[in-house]
Amino acid sequence: MKHSTGTSRHILRNAPPASPTEMLHPFRIFLFILLSMACFWQANAQIGQRINQIKNSDPLSISGNVGTSLGVSYNSNYPGSTPFSGSIFANLNLNIYSFNLPLSFYFVNNTTSFNYPQLPTFRLGATPTWKRFRFHLGNSSMHFNNYTYSGLSFLGAGLEYQGKLFRAAAFGGLLSQATRIKGYDDRTAFQQLADSLLGLNTPASYLPQYRRDAVGVKLGIGNAKNYIDISFLKAKDIEKSLPEFLRDSIPAKDNITLGLSGRFSIKHWFSFTANVGASAYTSNLHDSLSPYATENLGKYQNILQKTDWLLGVRNNTKLRFAGDAAMNFFTKHFNGSVTYRFIQPEYVSLGANSFSQNTHSLGLHTNFNMFKNRSILTLIGYIQRDNLNKKQMYTNQVATYTLNWINNISDHFSLNLSYNGIKQNEFDGTCVVPDSIRIDQITHTATISPVFTFYKGGNTHSISLNGNYIQNANLNKLSTIDIDTRTITAGIGYSVDLQEIRLNVGGNYDFSISRSTYSNYISNTLSAFVGYRLISTEKTNWNLNYCLSAGYNIMQDEGAKNNISFSNSLSTNFNYRKHHTASMYFSLSNYSDRIVIGQRIATDLDCRFTLSYTYSFAAKIIKKKSKGERQNKADRKAAKIMKQNTQQSR
Repeated sequence: MKHSTGTSRHILRNAPPASPTEMLHPFRIFLFILLSMACFWQANAQIGQRINQIKNSDPLSISGNVGTSLGVSYNSNYPGSTPFSGSIFANLNLNIYSFNLPLSFYFVNNTTSFNYPQLPTFRLGATPTWKRFRFHLGNSSMHFNNYTYSGLSFLGAGLEYQGKLFRAAAFGGLLSQATRIKGYDDRTAFQQLADSLLGLNTPASYLPQYRRDAVGVKLGIGNAKNYIDISFLKAKDIEKSLPEFLRDSIPAKDNITLGLSGRFSIKHWFSFTANVGASAYTSNLHDSLSPYATENLGKYQNILQKTDWLLGVRNNTKLRFAGDAAMNFFTKHFNGSVTYRFIQPEYVSLGANSFSQNTHSLGLHTNFNMFKNRSILTLIGYIQRDNLNKKQMYTNQVATYTLNWINNISDHFSLNLSYNGIKQNEFDGTCVVPDSIRIDQITHTATISPVFTFYKGGNTHSISLNGNYIQNANLNKLSTIDIDTRTITAGIGYSVDLQEIRLNVGGNYDFSISRSTYSNYISNTLSAFVGYRLISTEKTNWNLNYCLSAGYNIMQDEGAKNNISFSNSLSTNFNYRKHHTASMYFSLSNYSDRIVIGQRIATDLDCRFTLSYTYSFAAKIIKKKSKGERQNKADRKAAKIMKQNTQQSR
C-alpha cells in the first residue's frame, strides 16, 4: 500500500513525543544561570579587567571626523557619464565609560545614508578552566574532527576534559538562530531585549532560516601529541522555528556525522595525522520516504518512528565519506609534509564549512633553511583530480608545482628566484572527450629579481633587476584551439633617498616581447617618480609626488600600427597636528590598445582630479579625576565637616 508524501510526513512527525534536539530550545533560563556562573568564575580575570577598564575611563568623551571631497573625471570611452562627483561625511563616536555609541552620516552623489546606535546583538561567552576541565558557556566554539564538527560557533554549553590518558568533549546548543521575518516579528519589547542579551536577537531578513540545534560528543585516548578520538555530531533544523506557510518552500535539513581522528609522533621530528568522516545527510525533511520504505511502511514503520529523532530518513538522504592523512618531518634545517585528501560527492556536515566535492588530492611541501637562514628554498607540489565517483561526463586534473628561493646574501645584495607551473588535463568520464577539444595544456612562469642596496653619505641607493618568462602552451596537437603564448620581460630600476634635501627619486625601464597566434609585439616602457617632502616636522607634514610612465608598442602583425601609451599623475598630501588632513590628486593618461577583431587602434583618454579634506577631533567632555584630585576633594569635604562640627559644639 502506497502512502502520499503528506502521510509519510505526518507519521514521522508524530512518532516520537519529544526528541533530544527539540528539547534544546527551552534552555534560555538555564543559559542565564550558566552565564552568571561564568561571570563569577572569571571575576578576577576578564570580568575584573573589564570593571577596571570602566573605572579608569573618562565618563564622557567624543571623537570623530568630518570631511568632504570633490572629483572631476573624463573618459573618452564614456563621454555621456557624469563628470562631477562629491561627498560629505561625518562620523561621531560617544564614549561613555568605555562604551561606544557610533553615529555616521554620508552624502555621496545625491545619495544619503545615516547610521545611529541601535541595540546590539551581544555575543556573551566564557571558557573558564578548572584543573583538567575547560568549560564553554554562551557563545563558543570547539574542534572535534575536520569532517564532523570544526570551528563553527555555537550558543549553549560545552565541556572539555584532558586527563593523563583519557580525553573527552561534549557540547549542546544552537549552531544558528532562526531569522526574524520582516513584518512577522510578534515579540514584545521585553522578549527582544532578553533575546539580545542571549545573542538570539538575529536581524530581520527576507531570506528566513530555521533554528539549527546540535549536540556533539568526542571521546579519545592520549594527549596533544599522540591521540585517537571518536567524534559524533547531530545537527537538525527545527521546523517549528519558522511559520508554517514557509516550511514547504524552505527545506529543513538533518544530519549526523561520525569521525575518527588520530595523531602519532616521534619526539619533535616526525608526526602522522589522519581524519576520517562519515555523514548521513538529509537535505530536505519535507521530502517523502524512499519508494522501498513507502511500499514496506508497515514493516519499517516502528523502526522509522523510533529512529526519527536520530535521523530523519527521506528519499534524499545520502551517506558519504571523506578523509585526509598527512606525514610531517621536522629538523633544524628542513621541514616537509606529504598530504592526501579525498571527499566523496555531496559530502555535507552541518558542523563544518563546505568542502570541495567529488575530488581527491595529493600534496608535497618542503622547506630548506640554509646558511644561517640567509637562504630559504621552498618546493611545493600539488595534484588534484575530480570525478571520484566515476559518474561525471569528464574527468579534470590539475597539477601545480612551485619553487621559491630567497637569498639574503648580505646587507647589500639579495636574490630571489621563483618558478610556478600549472598542468591541466582532461580525461574521459561517462562520455568520451573528443580529441579536438580535449584539454592538455601547461603554463610556466619564471622570475629572477636581484637587488643591490648601498649607503653613501647618509643616502640609500637601490638598484633592482628583474626578468620574467611566461609561457602558455597547448600540448594537444589535435586541438583546434590555439592558446600558445610566450612573453619575455626584462627590466632595471634605480632609486635614491636623499635625506638631507628630503627628496626621493627613481626610475625604471622595462622591455618585453610577446608572441602568440593572435598578437605579436615588442614593448618598451620607461617610468620615473619624484617624491619631495616640502615640510617634515613633528606637527606638520606636506608631501608632493609625481609619477610618469610612457610606453612604445611595436606591433609586428600585418596591418597593425605602432602605438604610444603614457600616464602621469601629480598628488600632494598635507597633515597638520593630526587633526587636519588634505589631499589633491590629478592624473592624465592615454592608452592605445590594439583590438584583434577589426585590426583597429582604440585610444582611451582618461583625466581625473580629486580634492579632499578631513578634520579629526577627540575631546574629553567629562574627565576622569586623578587620584590627587579625588584626595583633595575628600580633604576639603572632611575639613568642611570638621568646621561644621566645631561650630555646633560652640
